[in-house]
Amino acid sequence: MTDIHFPAEWEPQDGVMIAWPHLRTDWAETFDAVTTVYLQLARSVTRYERLVVVTPEPEPVRRLLQDEGIDLNRVILAEVPTNDTWCRDFGPVTVLRDDTPVLLDFGFNAWGLKFAADLDNQVTRRLHAQGVFGATPLATQGLVLEGGSLESDGDGTLLTTSRCLLSPNRNPHLSREQIEAQLTEGLGLQRILWLEHGELEGDDTDAHVDTLARFA
Repeated sequence: MTDIHFPAEWEPQDGVMIAWPHLRTDWAETFDAVTTVYLQLARSVTRYERLVVVTPEPEPVRRLLQDEGIDLNRVILAEVPTNDTWCRDFGPVTVLRDDTPVLLDFGFNAWGLKFAADLDNQVTRRLHAQGVFGATPLATQGLVLEGGSLESDGDGTLLTTSRCLLSPNRNPHLSREQIEAQLTEGLGLQRILWLEHGELEGDDTDAHVDTLARFA
């Protein structure tokens, strides 16, 4: 029987992935300011571990990183087109199967068809095809699901919200029980805790759990 482990946020990792802002993202009106913030993120991450930067225009980003004195030996610049920058939601979800990392590629439809997602939904597959994740296998999943809607304690418990996972614009053909069954099998869960209420004003995600409650 395969042992599946869905890591908690605080467990060891060997890299961070970010999607770099461009003028066709949500950040267009504050582009210069947010670029400064992303440079600060890149500097902080590369002090400790590798950084994967997803961007449709790698050369301008490379020059920015170089000008800031950021160690490019710790940076992988991946040329991939994106709609926006929310790679916690459209990027891969990592599980360990018999202690070996596997990348799960869930469907992404921009939080229930609110925005364009045709490019973001392909990012994980394109990165994998480019060899960015090395030999780590990729497993396509039959659910529309965002990473920010999942919170693991690393010990078999998942925290999530019914408002998000049961949204009719994500997986309308599946019941709560069917979604639970797929998550339990794919993430190696022992229990799922559902928050039945709570949402921040102006939240496009339909109550992602990572805006409401976290394990620590």
